[in-house]
Amino acid sequence: MAVLEYVKPGVKTGQIIVAVDLTVAGSVDRVLATIQRLGYNPEIRHVNYPSGVHVLAILKDEQHSEAVDDDYLLDEWLQVRSQINPDAVHLWRGK
Repeated sequence: MAVLEYVKPGVKTGQIIVAVDLTVAGSVDRVLATIQRLGYNPEIRHVNYPSGVHVLAILKDEQHSEAVDDDYLLDEWLQVRSQINPDAVHLWRGK
């Protein structure tokens, strides 16, 4: 399954981010516990959207100088989505 154009404004060319928007994910304590149970040590960041400030748990933030497969990190993204509100889980790719 190829990733559709999951491109986030501000993501640099070659950058790939897997993040959970804690603002919309539900119980933050439960979501963070689930993230840690899945083996991640998230970095907490905030993003200013037109609708307001959102708090994100960044699970992966990678920079690649060469092209990567469209399916890269897709399995991890799907695994996190299966455990946490899927509307809150993002896979952003800079093209």
